[in-house]
Amino acid sequence: MLLCSFAFGQNSKSLSPVVKSFLLPGWGEYSLNRSERGRIFILSETALWASFAGALIVSKNYSKLFQAYAADYAGVETSGKDRQFWVDVGNYESMNGHNEEHLRFREYNALYPVEGDWDWEWSSDSKRKQYRTYRVSSDTWALGAKFIAGSIVMNHIVSAIDALYLQRISQIEDVSVNPMINAHGGFSGLSLSIQF
Repeated sequence: MLLCSFAFGQNSKSLSPVVKSFLLPGWGEYSLNRSERGRIFILSETALWASFAGALIVSKNYSKLFQAYAADYAGVETSGKDRQFWVDVGNYESMNGHNEEHLRFREYNALYPVEGDWDWEWSSDSKRKQYRTYRVSSDTWALGAKFIAGSIVMNHIVSAIDALYLQRISQIEDVSVNPMINAHGGFSGLSLSIQF
């Protein structure tokens, strides 16, 4: 019952401004006739979503680029490979070099099968380094998208808190400040009174 009263506010037929702002930042501010504040949250939400989509698109483009690059210059079969495989392709000149190093460390579960679609060998070290630059760029943009997603969540929370603040401020009917003087105790001060 408390949750419903919080969600719908005083009027049971519409959502409270806090819930509106949590669902769509700025909506609660607009419903409280604070359109200038609502506009800020709506614009920031739009910019964050555009940035999120852009970061994912750039990451995906770099992913396609590094996979095509590895296919061209290292003979990689691109289908059905996990992230660790793509990291290993950038760190080793060939699959044989990768397997030999892991055999020395007795890391048998990290070995790639000799027969199959796991083989690679770079035509030059500069090509391998260029590939690694593309792959790291893809990961960096994907990580950036995660941070932007966190910012989107924060924008919803901050907008909801702002709507709650504006709602509480709008319920204040009277604010008064009265002096308090106690001649016998040598005490003086101010009394703040807020009426809702």
